[in-house]
Amino acid sequence: MRYSFEKLQLAKISFVLVTGFYFTLLTTSWSVLAVRKLSGGTKIETDSPEAESIEISELSTNSPPPKKFSDATSQSLTKCTIACAVLAVIAGKTGNTAISTSLQSLFMLFTTLSTFVFGARLPTNFTKIVHPLVTCTSLTWVGAKIMSTLVGGSTSFTALLKSYKTGSLSPFYSTGAGDVLLFMLGPAVVALACQMYDRKTLMKENIKEVGTAVVGSSVGGLFGTAALVRVLNLSNPLIRLSTLSRNITSPLAMAIASMLQADVSLAVSMVVISGLIGANFGAMILDFFKIKDPVARGLGVGAASHGLGTAAFANEKDAFPFAAIAMALTASCSTVLVSIPVVKTLLVKLALGGAA
Repeated sequence: MRYSFEKLQLAKISFVLVTGFYFTLLTTSWSVLAVRKLSGGTKIETDSPEAESIEISELSTNSPPPKKFSDATSQSLTKCTIACAVLAVIAGKTGNTAISTSLQSLFMLFTTLSTFVFGARLPTNFTKIVHPLVTCTSLTWVGAKIMSTLVGGSTSFTALLKSYKTGSLSPFYSTGAGDVLLFMLGPAVVALACQMYDRKTLMKENIKEVGTAVVGSSVGGLFGTAALVRVLNLSNPLIRLSTLSRNITSPLAMAIASMLQADVSLAVSMVVISGLIGANFGAMILDFFKIKDPVARGLGVGAASHGLGTAAFANEKDAFPFAAIAMALTASCSTVLVSIPVVKTLLVKLALGGAA
């Protein structure tokens, strides 16, 4: 009985994420198309004839596209992973527990990086179905299992996974691989601000479209998700609150989760799943609904699936800048909204209702 209840709750969460993604992607894209139609739209300049001829000549050679990471990068990360594994096992067998623990953390860090690079370099037909992040997570778990088996003792598979994030960056305490990666999210937020400044002219030329997409995806994403989790009657209030930031990029989704007193780890998991849906199926859905306008495509996918969806549109040169703009501004606008006490109270009340 308990197992059936948990499966039902999992199905409800999946429904929220998938439906929420569709809702944000399509309503944002269609609203942008409507605004462009009413205002006449700003023409997106294409490449020059010379550039087009170069692209055509490059395609005619039938040469495979370059891999996302160089061979040197892949090999260096793999070597570091193997070296950390060997040293961690040796330290563990000789009784140097503290050194072994630090080396295990380094092993997990390099395993995460090397397996992501490995996943990104796989054939395109495979990465369209299985995102590199899925490959990375699966192989990192495999690496953790192998490490726990080799070291033995108190280093169990579960213990190694728990040490992935310790919540500290102190050199005098065991810092996990996850702590290092999360620390890098801070500079990533600053990088988003730099990208927005570089695209200030593009935003100014399409201010109506950008404004429509950002406001619509922020308000609709937060309150639409809150209404949906209440209608579906998700049993756990913490899960309800953790789903609200599903379409916000991870650094600011963590901030929103903290403000809502939700589970930060769970909120990030929701964000990653939404991003994977957008990365794998975003372009396909837009094509199915015959949404060809690059501004609408970019703003739609950036608003619905943040960084992962935006990265998947890197090959669409006209749509990609708008995806990056929507990703950054939707996250910023949503964070500002939740920081307003009245808005936060309404949002929580709508999501929880009688479950508060």
